[in-house]
Amino acid sequence: MVATRWKCPDCHELRSPKTYQRHQKYGCPSLRKHASKLRRAAEATLTRLRRLGLVARSPPPHHQSLQLNRQHSPNTLPPPAFHEHLHLSASPVVDHEMQPPELYHYDSQFDTPGAGPGPSSRDQSPRFAPYNPNDPAEEESDNNKDPLAALPWMYGLAPHNYYELNAQQELLRKGGLQLPNYDRLTVQAFNYKVDTDISGRAYSKLPRAFPDRLADLPTEPGLQRRIDKISAFGAQAIDCCINSCVAYTGVYQWLESCPWCGEARYKPHRKNPICRVPRRTFRYLPLIPRLINLFRNPPMAESLRYRSQRQPQPDTLSDIFDGHYYCQLLQEFVYLGGTRLGHQFFSNNTDIALGLSTDGVGPFKTRKQQCWPLILINYNLPPSIRTRLENILCLGVIPGPQTPKELDTFLEPLIDELEELARGVPAFDAANRHPFLLHAYLIVAFGDMPAVAKMMEMKGPNGKFPCRACKIHGLRARHGPHPNTNYVPLSRPFDDEPHAIRRYDPQNLPLRTHAECLKQAMWVEEARNDAEEGRRSLRTGINGLSPLARVPGLLLPVSFPHDFMHLIFENIIPTLFDLWTRSANFETFGSGTEDYLLDSDVWTKIAKACPLACNNIPYAFGCRVPDPKKKRAELTAEARLLLATLLGPALLRGRLTNQKYYRHFINLVRLINMCIDFEITLDDVDIIRKGFAQWVKDYEKYYYMDNPARLSVCTLPLHALLHIADDIEAMGPVWAYWAFPMERFCGALTRASKSRRFPYSSINRRVLQLAQLSQIKLVYGLTKELELDEHRENIRRGIQYNHYTDLVFVNPSRTLTLQRSLQTKISKHLGPVIGVPVADVSAALVNQPLTVWGRMQRLDKSLAEIVVGGDVIRGAMVVPGNDTMRDASHIRFHSKLSRWRWDRPHTVEFPDETLSYGRAEMFVVVEADLVASLNVPDPRTYVIAVISAFPFLRHHNDADLIEYRLLSGNYAGAEVVDATKIDCLIGRVTTEHRGSFVLERTSVVGRMDMLDVTVETD
Repeated sequence: MVATRWKCPDCHELRSPKTYQRHQKYGCPSLRKHASKLRRAAEATLTRLRRLGLVARSPPPHHQSLQLNRQHSPNTLPPPAFHEHLHLSASPVVDHEMQPPELYHYDSQFDTPGAGPGPSSRDQSPRFAPYNPNDPAEEESDNNKDPLAALPWMYGLAPHNYYELNAQQELLRKGGLQLPNYDRLTVQAFNYKVDTDISGRAYSKLPRAFPDRLADLPTEPGLQRRIDKISAFGAQAIDCCINSCVAYTGVYQWLESCPWCGEARYKPHRKNPICRVPRRTFRYLPLIPRLINLFRNPPMAESLRYRSQRQPQPDTLSDIFDGHYYCQLLQEFVYLGGTRLGHQFFSNNTDIALGLSTDGVGPFKTRKQQCWPLILINYNLPPSIRTRLENILCLGVIPGPQTPKELDTFLEPLIDELEELARGVPAFDAANRHPFLLHAYLIVAFGDMPAVAKMMEMKGPNGKFPCRACKIHGLRARHGPHPNTNYVPLSRPFDDEPHAIRRYDPQNLPLRTHAECLKQAMWVEEARNDAEEGRRSLRTGINGLSPLARVPGLLLPVSFPHDFMHLIFENIIPTLFDLWTRSANFETFGSGTEDYLLDSDVWTKIAKACPLACNNIPYAFGCRVPDPKKKRAELTAEARLLLATLLGPALLRGRLTNQKYYRHFINLVRLINMCIDFEITLDDVDIIRKGFAQWVKDYEKYYYMDNPARLSVCTLPLHALLHIADDIEAMGPVWAYWAFPMERFCGALTRASKSRRFPYSSINRRVLQLAQLSQIKLVYGLTKELELDEHRENIRRGIQYNHYTDLVFVNPSRTLTLQRSLQTKISKHLGPVIGVPVADVSAALVNQPLTVWGRMQRLDKSLAEIVVGGDVIRGAMVVPGNDTMRDASHIRFHSKLSRWRWDRPHTVEFPDETLSYGRAEMFVVVEADLVASLNVPDPRTYVIAVISAFPFLRHHNDADLIEYRLLSGNYAGAEVVDATKIDCLIGRVTTEHRGSFVLERTSVVGRMDMLDVTVETD
């Protein structure tokens, strides 16, 4: 039974459970000396911002101050400059006031009073001394130069740290740490067990299956004990509620029962009743040892230089480091709890940028039971490898089956480590072979809306002020199946509340700021009772101070951008299709006579065409799209992305009764493609901002119609589209912080073998073993040796010819004599190129065996300017396809023969090249020896592509679609071009009314190693 009153240990008053939680978390309002570490940090931040003139000293805002007292759009004032919105100064902030000693709390109960340097020595310390640019002593002279200026990596290192870590240099010179021979079998067995995820029973059968070879294989319990010692890495057991309400950390560390559900923390030991053991634990995987070990591996240490070595392009956003927020951080000093540290953000090339993500996942693919993985993305790694599963840093999995009530209590160990990393941790750089002080900063946190609301301590999607980025006021849908849900339309002419805004300007919303979030959060937690706390929380949309506000480098709400994956592909796209088909949540929506509705038979035909079209789309474009009508539950976010951006424009063309809905959908597709592009210019950001503003206004006009009965279409994800441009401007392209890596990690967890009785223990063991295996590979340099998968070369093994350095020709190959008609076409193409009469070339080709290749791969450059393998194009005549193979033979190429005549079968030859489309048949090599026989000076090898082109092409400007038509079901005659004229692979889709369209890949999908687990290479 849950107690109705709890005695607060500070004020000694009986409080309700909710008030008790608030007192424990934030301190008693009546006893300010007991202010928590979190509140002290927030107050110090506000003090610094007030000195900069960025925060008024007015009391916390009430209902009227939230800009709800206007009858018109709030567009009278221009939006603030970006650095004002961030509340960051253009120059480094100088603030050296220390916290008064009376602010003591049991967060610091293990600190030794009087230990450390006194105030006088602190003033003389370069770490705390204020910087005065007008002081002549600050001017550097030839006789007073910093002796460490030539060795910047030594700043902050204590002498004993330097000598201890410098011993690793001698170890590295001798080849690094070597695994003893008697442990090699142990590591190999552990690697096999973890990689294949076999059960303990299957593992125990291996010695009996191979008695002559594996007789010495260690048993499973002995294997894990030895791996714990070899890896020197283990999980930290943290007690948590049996219902996963809270973790007993921070202010809850001494509680005997859960402050939410009242369940006991401990149970009697099974063998010794006098002893008690926790009923459930959260296994936290420490971050600092893993970051240190990353730099102990020379190849990995070199990869971690990506952040500092990349060259940003002006007015272009190509990664999170091009966002305005990161650029502003480079000019700021690091503050920790109100104290300025002696360095700026990312002042060293070894400093690491991190991103936090979490989400709920059902171990058995059901929402009834969920656990919550916590992962970190290492942004110092190049984009092509940073989201691979082996490079994702898992901090642990919050056990289920229920959602945690206070997510921040599980983040407490991470916050402590981040504070330590802000000060600096001694480490060794194996790439440059010297010790240094490692810093790491959490600059972004992302996930779906409920997860981010928990991290930010906000009301979330169903609050009165549900948006985390602005203060738009939510409206209840008085009519419909969800009368208690708040919706956020821009237009609300029927809102009868006094001083209500009747229409919001989508480009001038009342944005939240960091200082305002802190002030309102402290105002909420200062409430004297539950009722007052509820009223204040309702008026602000904030539940309290987020512990992440202690973390240097995080800014509310800028560091919490909207997740594009959940926003678009899990909400907006499904909502549109549900509206058109009157299904799911909109089955009873409206009158059923709206002109945007799709006929049931039409929707069935469109749905059936989706899986059929995937056979004509290369696997590099993405996963297969299932039937969205019959297999709705199998639609992943990636499948919806492909459905919207690739298949949707073609399959929906001419299907909606009123074309304004199709044009509206096409405008969304264009905006999506701009957002998920690798690189976004600042001009594109402005187009995205205006484009989404107009799209949302049109959406409300078409589907909402200012009708209170139709309010349920104005969801929070729809409103969040208005903040996408701000997120891109602040944090870079959306692919840098969308939730696809989180979904991949969750997918890997659900596929792992689990105990039905103890699923969360199995998951904890799994993530620990993966982390231990990663540490062993890094520390002992065994990454290649322990690789069990068949190595798939990103660049295929084949032949490269001179003058074709960006092309690789791959088996199968043939040596054969070409048909006479094809010899003639090659002669007509090659003669003018080498300056030899066509007749002479034709004569040389007669009965001449030539090498013919069946595949060709294009080589591209990654964002890090590294040559990587691109599209592999199949020659259909040499490598014929089948019904189950996804087609990779149709291409876009450059030709002087124009087929952009829809009603004329004849081609037109132009002096300049134009785009054309068709099917690659083979790749013919004309060797240099043959060219030399024609008395050509400086002969070289030529590779000629034989292509069957589409005979008819036309472009639809309204949807940017290319339609093609065959001639009586046949391609045009063979056309020959130089192999370098081939651009890329294309896909194809044929609609039910016999229209055929070209599908071109214009987005990030398929061009980045982020979805490799979900793509089937069939």
